[in-house]
Amino acid sequence: MAESEREYVREKSLEGQASARERGRHGGRPKVFDDDMLAYARALRERGVPVPDIAAKLVIPSGKNKGRHPSVASVYRMLAESGEEGEPRSG
Repeated sequence: MAESEREYVREKSLEGQASARERGRHGGRPKVFDDDMLAYARALRERGVPVPDIAAKLVIPSGKNKGRHPSVASVYRMLAESGEEGEPRSG
């Protein structure tokens, strides 16, 4: 009985998510980085600026952390996801 109840709840959740997607709503946290921030970070990285310095130059434009700097880990992740070399250099 409990297993069928769990399956019913799961199906209803998936239906709700599909319905929300059709209305243009997406789950998850909002993105911190916009296209301008990404372009600026990539340009700085291409000029050889260290990622911690890039993080200090960026400012989050909206949301709960508006006006604050993103973490160094977030900048590495953003650069890696955009195809840019995001790995720390050893040496």
